[in-house]
Amino acid sequence: MSEPARIPSRPINLPSRLSRMMAVAMVLSVASTSIGCTMIIPPREAVTASEAGSAAATTSPEAEASADATISAHVLRVLSGDTIEVEMDGQSALVRYLFTDSPDPGEELYNEATKLNQLLVGNADVLLVAGEIDRDGDGRLLRYVLTGNGLLVNAQMIAEGMARYEPVSDTSPHHAAMATAEATARDLGIGVWR
Repeated sequence: MSEPARIPSRPINLPSRLSRMMAVAMVLSVASTSIGCTMIIPPREAVTASEAGSAAATTSPEAEASADATISAHVLRVLSGDTIEVEMDGQSALVRYLFTDSPDPGEELYNEATKLNQLLVGNADVLLVAGEIDRDGDGRLLRYVLTGNGLLVNAQMIAEGMARYEPVSDTSPHHAAMATAEATARDLGIGVWR
């Protein structure tokens, strides 16, 4: 009987890998410290856009929210790395993360971004904070999304390289945290910056 063939393993450059892991940890630490985060929510199953069907959720609050207006919501489904469906005031609404752009379906890292978003907010209660712009061209609410422990999900997605920061201006109260998160992720060459 012959011995099973061995698959040659790629040599691991341990110092480089450890250095990269430390850099990612530092990015997450800086981003989470600047937004007051101390923990991450446990993982839950992700819902893909195809499973969400038409996702014809209504955007309930008809009146535009003033900047910094905050409302509590419960995440019903994670549709992508930057879009969720929430329930607030007894109605469902689609919410897109303000100034955050993650890969679209069919693009590289779409599944990874969706899974990370699910890990962060799946089936969670969140706070939606209005910014300078109320809705996008598709009628989705544009909001900063904060978890119960104070994690700014927009910045976390950017810090982990699963989204790009696309500011309209630098007057956002979260501009510094999001810009720093993107610059560090880009410097590390992680996620969308590979």
